[in-house]
Formats: sequence, C-alpha cells, structure tokens
Amino acid sequence: MKKLNKIILLILISSPLSANAGVYENTNFRPYLGIDIGLNIADYTYNTNLSDTYSSATINAGARIGQTFGAELFFTHSSTNNLEFIYDLNAINHEIYYIAFGFDIFAYYNITKDTNIFTTFGVANYKIYNKYEYITETSETNSKTSDSNVTTRIGIGGMYTFPGNKVSAHIQYHYTPINNELISTMSEFTFGIRYAF
Repeated sequence: MKKLNKIILLILISSPLSANAGVYENTNFRPYLGIDIGLNIADYTYNTNLSDTYSSATINAGARIGQTFGAELFFTHSSTNNLEFIYDLNAINHEIYYIAFGFDIFAYYNITKDTNIFTTFGVANYKIYNKYEYITETSETNSKTSDSNVTTRIGIGGMYTFPGNKVSAHIQYHYTPINNELISTMSEFTFGIRYAF
C-alpha cells in the first residue's frame, strides 16, 4: 500500500516537471481528464447467491505521450450488491462493494488517423468492503470488514478521437486477479470519455 502511494506520488510530481522541461511541445505530451462507467463481473471465492455483477464509476487523469505511449491514474467506486435472508422473525442482510485506485501504462496502435487500439498494464489497490447486519426480534447487530490488496491488472481496448482532437471515446476490458478472501478475479468492461488539453 505504501509502495503504491509512492509510485503514484512520483507520477504526479514528474508529469508537471516534464511539461515544464518542454515535453509537451517536443513529444506531443497531451494531458487529459476522463470519466468511465463500467459493468464488472466478480469471481467469488465461495458459493453465494449474491450477484456477481457490479456497476461502477471511474474518474481518470492521464497523458498521451507521443503516438504510442500513455499513462493514467484512476479512482473507481462500485455499486453495492445486497443479499437479504429472512427466516421466521430473523433476517440477515449482506452487502459488498469495492473501491479501487492505481495507474495504468498504455501502448497505442494506430488503425486510422482517428482510431486506435491499445493494451494496458497497471498496478492497483482494490479495497473490498463486506457488511453483515443481523436482525432478530430483540436485537440488531452490525459487522463491517474491509480487505485491501495491491495487485496488477492487464487490459485491452479501443479509442476513437472526434474531430477537433480534444474529445475521445474509449471502450476497454480489464482483467484483475484480486485474490482476497471474498473475490478471486474481476473482469471489468468500461466505456468512457476523455478530454485532452
């Protein structure tokens, strides 16, 4: 966790320094901001009736470096999946959601002037929140735990840049081996928009 934070800090520091050194003009350094929506499928480590499909929202900040490389920081928050058991006069409510942040390195391959495909390799911290609520006739008990794992992830996707060279649409897939107590792997399908400066 501390190592990941140091890596992200170095990227944040080095980006403006590179721009001041003339990288923007000389290598087509183009910073951007973006937002993604996602549909993600979890592979649980145990048998459960809890839904394995999560929606998510992601904000991004990155840069395209020349024609073939890029780097991107991201922060993702998922929806909450809920499962309720009711028996006699008792009930158990189970909730799971996750937060992820990290960075991805991009390799771009030009198909046409406005269309690219890309592959990614990244490092991310996935924090899974697990909440149980026990309700009986006479009491109510809450239990909430979290499990944080730093892992790598790989991805593939496509990008189309609209006329004006400022706005682009992204569609991508990430595979992440989370390997914590609740989730083994995550398949993330996202669609997003980037605005370049």
